[in-house]
Amino acid sequence: MPRPIVLVFAATLIHAASESAAGPPSAVEVHGLEFTPPIAFSAPAPAGFDALLVVHPADAKAGGEKVSLTAVAFPKDSGMSDAELLEYVKTTFLATTSSGKPIERTFLGKPVKGQALEKKIPAPSSAEVYVVTKKNGDKVVLGFVTSPGFAKEAQEAIAGIAATMKE
Repeated sequence: MPRPIVLVFAATLIHAASESAAGPPSAVEVHGLEFTPPIAFSAPAPAGFDALLVVHPADAKAGGEKVSLTAVAFPKDSGMSDAELLEYVKTTFLATTSSGKPIERTFLGKPVKGQALEKKIPAPSSAEVYVVTKKNGDKVVLGFVTSPGFAKEAQEAIAGIAATMKE
């Protein structure tokens, strides 16, 4: 009877080895901002004019993401205020006009005010949007979207991204 135990033990070792071989999540770079999320995200993919998208799980098909980040770059001389940039990204890239509640996180060592809101299109989800200002004055609007049932993990991921972000 030791055979089934040996097989279970061997399967456990193989699984553990494959998990550790995967290693920690890789750093991600979007528009000159680099961060190392606590969970694996996809490589950045184009998501429109000056916009990049990263998703978790990294191999998620469209609509299967548990959390996504859309990063949209704007030059310092865009002619738009931070509030206008935030509204533009919410409408154009996140498909919502909902007004959010004020929220604040630290990005690049500075407190950044943003909005937390609920979305209905294309599927019910929650979102957070921030305007991050780089050293040269250029702006990157970060739009995080989270699927229902993944809120705790998404909050940890967003916190990890914010804490590790650097130029």
